[in-house]
Amino acid sequence: MTSKELNLLVKSLQNGNMTVFDSIYHETKGIVYYTILNILKDKSLSEDIMQDCYLKALEKIHSFKPTFSFKSWIVVIARNLALNEFNRRKRELSYDVNEDEYIFGTVESSSEKELMMKQMIEFLNPDEREIVILHVVGDLKHREIAKIVSKPLGTVTWIYNQAIKKLRNEYGE
Repeated sequence: MTSKELNLLVKSLQNGNMTVFDSIYHETKGIVYYTILNILKDKSLSEDIMQDCYLKALEKIHSFKPTFSFKSWIVVIARNLALNEFNRRKRELSYDVNEDEYIFGTVESSSEKELMMKQMIEFLNPDEREIVILHVVGDLKHREIAKIVSKPLGTVTWIYNQAIKKLRNEYGE
């Protein structure tokens, strides 16, 4: 689905047509989930925050301007909610930074896509991971990603290219 088509669905949602929500959710759920998972490293908590993200998006849907990409807009909401939760938990919990189970989780993934994502999460640094997820899973342009992560466009492009080179060297073409 193109960005324009998605924005038309959002416009319909803004006008009170709740039947289009399923289509919007289906189109954006992957990027929202992996954005949150990238920050929290916890599948169950990520799913909870993902629900909160869509509730907040529905609550604030009238503030969305169709001149922007809806995917970028909802990713910013997801990212902010995940960072807030991460910071809240960081204050509450003391943990060992070297403890792999906390960082990467202990649950083995059964789906091939999740397994590949887990390998990528383990191999890339946090900046690379976030940019690759936003671009590959979220299908966002580097310009949109630069705004989301508050980095210059050139830096985002460079980090993305370096991450892809690292992945190719590690896992092949």
